Amino acid sequence: MAADRALEAFDALVGGGAARRELDRGGRTLRWIEAGGGPTVVLEAGAMSPVVAYAAVFEALVPDYRVIAYDRAGYGASDPAPLSLDLQVDDLIAVLEVVGPSVVVGHSWGGLLAQLVTWSRPDLVTGLVLLDPSHETFWYDTEPPPADDAHRQDVLDSARELAQDIARGVDPGLRQLVTDACLSYVETDEQLSTHLDELPMILDHVDDLAGRRARAVWPEIPVVLLTATKGRPAEFTPLVIAVQDQLATECDGRHQVVPDSGHYLHIDRPDLVVACVEEVAV
Repeated sequence: MAADRALEAFDALVGGGAARRELDRGGRTLRWIEAGGGPTVVLEAGAMSPVVAYAAVFEALVPDYRVIAYDRAGYGASDPAPLSLDLQVDDLIAVLEVVGPSVVVGHSWGGLLAQLVTWSRPDLVTGLVLLDPSHETFWYDTEPPPADDAHRQDVLDSARELAQDIARGVDPGLRQLVTDACLSYVETDEQLSTHLDELPMILDHVDDLAGRRARAVWPEIPVVLLTATKGRPAEFTPLVIAVQDQLATECDGRHQVVPDSGHYLHIDRPDLVVACVEEVAV
């Protein structure tokens, strides 16, 4: 059996006690890593991003929370499946049905998935922390990337750069473990295909996403929304802030602009993400 490098990394981060859990989804398996005890927090990664990106957040939360680091279909240890919006929403719902009502922390595309699940099954979500969440208005007129070898190499290069950024946020003695865990997300052709296919799938559902938002009814749960501006093009920043302000109004949440963080808030500002979890997990 191949080494479970993500589990090894998370287990080392928390000093032992991390475990691999799984759920059968009609012949394919979803898997996650969990550790700790207390209120349940589910971590949902962005597109083309390993849940190992939450390494520093996972480590900080485990003493007080039961933390679930979840791999979507085709990511990490979860079996691949033909990607669709309904598949990703239904899979996250299935995980929440097993682990119980939870605070969901979602980054980027994971932040939009967390909203979709909340609208569909509000009984399963006790609070939301949305980290630079995606919004369908950002994708109008966006062209999918070319399906060629150059783009494939770009994805691999980006994965290596991201792994280095993630590893810098943990104890130096664990950096190689965390780096290896991150790179284990793009080591098979099936995993890489999921990375390459996810954005085109999302772009195919922009109108569907807008329709779901128009019909959405927000439950009365605490929501914190963080918008990062470091490194974001100046001409685009006001639009992003305005869209997220509107989202915060719709869900009666709190919106905070974070100028000292780039898009990966859980890497640049894990302390702030942890504080936001503590704020909504009441």
